[in-house]
Amino acid sequence: MNRAFLRELKLFFLIPKNIYLPISIFGIIYVIFLVLDLDNSLNYASSFIASFITIFIISENSFKEDHLNGYLEQKFCEGGSLDIIFYLLSKWIINLFFVFTPIGMISLFFQGGEISISLLGVFIIMLSTLYFFFNLGSAISLKRNNSLNALLIIPLLIPFIILVKGIFVDGKFEPNFWFLSAYFVFASSFIFYTTLEVLKIQSR
Repeated sequence: MNRAFLRELKLFFLIPKNIYLPISIFGIIYVIFLVLDLDNSLNYASSFIASFITIFIISENSFKEDHLNGYLEQKFCEGGSLDIIFYLLSKWIINLFFVFTPIGMISLFFQGGEISISLLGVFIIMLSTLYFFFNLGSAISLKRNNSLNALLIIPLLIPFIILVKGIFVDGKFEPNFWFLSAYFVFASSFIFYTTLEVLKIQSR
């Protein structure tokens, strides 16, 4: 696990676009919504759309480089599924600290001027769930057109979008939070495992 984490950490910081691209994309899209001066009730919707597009874009090439340079194939041949689990977990942890948390803090700051720990936690859960789903799309699209990503994954996120709306727009935190948490568990278990199996097939 340590070796996989250190590799992903080095790749993140050694490639400048990995640092500035997610925040830049989110910032540009969010500023557009701010300029439009939408109603206050749509502030969270604006940040969700900006986050949605950001996670979608950064997930497009999650595995492309490692597939092209033979790293994934080597991992499956030498280490098997356990090494790939550590590989996927390391990618998520890096994004959790250096992408999702900053995006959540920026979004909540501009919406209310203060950062609620509970809302930040929900925001990070929301972004992590999107990340797991879009990673599956990226794995499926590894040898195909990337547009397949959106076609297959976005319909699966419709219940998730309804839950997010219930928390951030309708203000119904308690019931929707537990359903959103369940969706996160589903994404981090079943979708995570499915991504692993798809990568195994794509690496043959």
